[in-house]
Amino acid sequence: MKASEFVSEDKKFHKDHLRAMPGMEKFDSIDNSNPYHMWRFLVAVAGQPNDGTHPDLELDGPLGQKLNTISYSKEDAKIIAATAKSLGLAATQVSDHASDEPEDTHRTSPVKGFAGYQRR
Repeated sequence: MKASEFVSEDKKFHKDHLRAMPGMEKFDSIDNSNPYHMWRFLVAVAGQPNDGTHPDLELDGPLGQKLNTISYSKEDAKIIAATAKSLGLAATQVSDHASDEPEDTHRTSPVKGFAGYQRR
């Protein structure tokens, strides 16, 4: 038996297949070859409140589809800079190197001390 006898590449879904995919939608403006756009869409889905009042978002976001790096240490920054230099690439600094917690971040643990774990 030849594969062409049981494999078909129809442009339409079989009705039984459609029954297994209720509510399926196709977004022509998002290509499967663009993982960044899919990620932005799914982040927006995850943050969507039930009442539909999510703020308007841009599909490309503040960085567009450009590569971005984050250096948590001076060593990371040196490695990234050396790599960019060796490839002849220039970067635009987006944020400084300080990493500060927002003021509303809890600074004490909500975990109550217990035997074997003494709070400091």
